[in-house]
Amino acid sequence: MVISNVSIYRTIAEEAYIKMVNGVENQRTPKQNGTGWIIKYDPGHMSFKNAMIVVVFTGMWLEALLHIRIVQKYDEKKFKQYDFKSYKDKLRLLGVEDEELLEKVERFRKIRKELVHEKAFLDDGTIKTAQEEAKIAYEIMKDVRAKCLSS
Repeated sequence: MVISNVSIYRTIAEEAYIKMVNGVENQRTPKQNGTGWIIKYDPGHMSFKNAMIVVVFTGMWLEALLHIRIVQKYDEKKFKQYDFKSYKDKLRLLGVEDEELLEKVERFRKIRKELVHEKAFLDDGTIKTAQEEAKIAYEIMKDVRAKCLSS
């Protein structure tokens, strides 16, 4: 039996995602004319904070899960060869061929790095919201679990 925090990482990400979604829903009310939303100010930035928790802990979960699965399928030596490779490469090693999922995890890897290691002056100029990236991270977690691996 392997002792790991992988399931705890997943639970933290899932709980933060639920809090983020609920927070976003509670922060908006429909306009009277029905043409859009009135967004309420979130002085504690709770939605953003929960979104960042989702992104960070999804990355931790994915890294831990891939480590466990590669060592189980191959051995520690094989994992060390792949340790600094991308999620995409690690998933391919495990037999994942779903190109849509592989592209999602590649995008997630890049965006997670940008969000976690912010370098404001090196930004690529695109506007990203942590909440949207958290939604993608959550979908990746569901897809990896459902299509490829179990944890």
